[in-house]
Amino acid sequence: MSLDAPYAPDNIFAKILRKEIPSHVIFETDHALAILDAFPMVRGHALLIPKAPVVSVLDMSPDVAAKVLAELPRLARAVQHATGAPGVNVLQNSGKEAGQVVFHCHFHVIPRFEGDGAVSKKAPGPMISADEAKSLLSAMRLPFSESLAAVDALISEVADGQVKPPKQAAAAPSPNTKAPRAADKAGSAKAPAATPAKPSGGPPSSTPAADSGTPQSSKGDKKAAKEAKQAAAAAKQPAGGADGDRDVDISWADIRVGVITDAKAHPESPKLYVETIDLGEPEPRTVLSGLAAHMPLEKVKGARVVVICNLKPRKMAGIESQGMVLCASDAEKTALDFVVPPPDAPAGARFEWPGYSGEPETAKKMDKKKAWEAIQPLLRTDDKGRACYKDAPFTVASGSCTSSLKNGIIS
Repeated sequence: MSLDAPYAPDNIFAKILRKEIPSHVIFETDHALAILDAFPMVRGHALLIPKAPVVSVLDMSPDVAAKVLAELPRLARAVQHATGAPGVNVLQNSGKEAGQVVFHCHFHVIPRFEGDGAVSKKAPGPMISADEAKSLLSAMRLPFSESLAAVDALISEVADGQVKPPKQAAAAPSPNTKAPRAADKAGSAKAPAATPAKPSGGPPSSTPAADSGTPQSSKGDKKAAKEAKQAAAAAKQPAGGADGDRDVDISWADIRVGVITDAKAHPESPKLYVETIDLGEPEPRTVLSGLAAHMPLEKVKGARVVVICNLKPRKMAGIESQGMVLCASDAEKTALDFVVPPPDAPAGARFEWPGYSGEPETAKKMDKKKAWEAIQPLLRTDDKGRACYKDAPFTVASGSCTSSLKNGIIS
């Protein structure tokens, strides 16, 4: 799997985090889970797994990294205490070429004893030359000249008002700019008469000083007007900051009622159906679903379904899919069925969730923020078969969604 590939929420560690697969838990925090490796290299081999849906350490934000890595010393001490090991290895593999097998970021903590041979060690090469060191340091410093954590901290301090942004230099006046009157300078009872500015490279202004009958706005007035405008804009923003900075939740997703008007087997893949779905748009969408092993075409054709519409289009066996049909399944995916909208909900009706407001985001932003990877693990059917995000049901004006599978996983 490439590190550029999107996070796959059906990996084994994601299932462990969702409690779908049992594990031997050492400790758990809001941000990480520490467990015993099910197939240890040596006795006491442990894993630290971030709860954030990240493929590798390269995807981790400074905030997530800080909260997860803060638990490494605790886990290393626990491993050392339990095994009596004089040393430990802390390993992290990012990418297939580096030995990563499960593509959910994780850290190995391995107890080590003299001569145990648990982790092979390559003999060191020749000492690095000064020229090679200079070349490498230059290449490393160019893209990462500033610590991401330091930049994030500075942005937060500016936002909180702890650090004031630098004042912008005053723009050079144009040749037609009127010079400010001395009377407009606050605190100057007897200021000398202002002289017209002489801009560089241009003729002197032929415009006289400000006309005595037309008062000019002071800098204070302009600043006050600007602050009032900013306050008005802030008042229109949803709680929690600007819309672009809101936390990822189900309101990011554009999930609608759809009707499958046609479906056929994929010509190249026996697992896929190619569906034509009416979503209340001028043209129907083509959506591919891995349903062939679970239901016949007769059940798919004409089905009323629930579709997420703002995922980035992707090709599946050569045909582009422009959405995803949501289904409920058991943990082993031995049983699977559609999530079904209310019978009188029209095609294109958009779902809402009590307690989660906001407009859906673009497919580009959903992909960039890995929003669906964060949302999907929180979708389930409850004990009544209602489709829910956490405890909030999928709702439209005429009711909520249901599935024949209760307490199932939605994906």
